[in-house]
Order: sequence, then C-alpha cells, then structure tokens
Amino acid sequence: MKIKPFKIKYYLERKDPDFENKMHDVLLVYKQVEMQFDANGDITIPDSGHLTHTISHDEKPGIQAVSNKYPDYNPTEKNGYVRRNYEHTRLGTLSLLAGIDLLTGEAIPLVSQTHKSSDFIGFLKILDAKYPEGDTIRLVLDNHPVHT
Repeated sequence: MKIKPFKIKYYLERKDPDFENKMHDVLLVYKQVEMQFDANGDITIPDSGHLTHTISHDEKPGIQAVSNKYPDYNPTEKNGYVRRNYEHTRLGTLSLLAGIDLLTGEAIPLVSQTHKSSDFIGFLKILDAKYPEGDTIRLVLDNHPVHT
C-alpha cells in the first residue's frame, strides 16, 4: 500500500446512545415545516392566523475581519476585470450567529465580537421582535453550551 498523506478520509464517532431518537425528532420537525406548504409551494395560513416559524440556527466563531490595504483598480479596455492587491489589514475576529427561517428562506444574522450566551440571548431578542405576537418560534440548535 502506498502512503498518500495528501488524501484524508473523515469519520464521525457517534458517542450519544440516543442519537437515533434525536435524529428522528429533528427529521420530524423538518417534515412539519414541509407540511406548512400547499401543493403550489405557498405557505398555508392556519385558521388562527398564527404561523410556526422554524429557525435553523448555527454560529461561525472566529471569522477573520480584514480590509483591503490598497484600493481596487476598476476594469479597463486592457484588463476587463477588477484588480485587487493581495495585501490586507487584519481587523480582528468576529462571530456570526445566524438562523434561517425554513418557512420563508430568510437569513437572520447577528454579528458579534464575542461568542457567549449573552450573544445568543441577543439573537433570541431579534427573533422575538421580528415575528408577530402569537406566532410560534421553534429553534433547531446544536448542543453548543451557549444555547443553555
């Protein structure tokens, strides 16, 4: 067998003995979202007038914020594309907390300089202000500690 250090195969250890049941519950939530649409793909409004918004949430911490060091050169007749210098200035890191409303497809972002429980609470407040009173907000979350 030849050694091929450039090839990587990933694997996942399932350490949660209740993984199958949890997976079933998540898939059921996605099926319930699907059932909120009619045959034409339009959202069906319940008799109560209140919708259930399912938000699939995740976070991306440690995003590098950078700025171009020099201005771009606009396209010319000779070079029909924008030219950008490769040098940049580092501005630190940011965290992106975002959810996608599975009913509307809308992305709901929160950019923060930290990645703490208080940031997640801020995201929840954005959701609370966004949707009409009486609508249900259902979150699909991973098991990240800030969600508690």
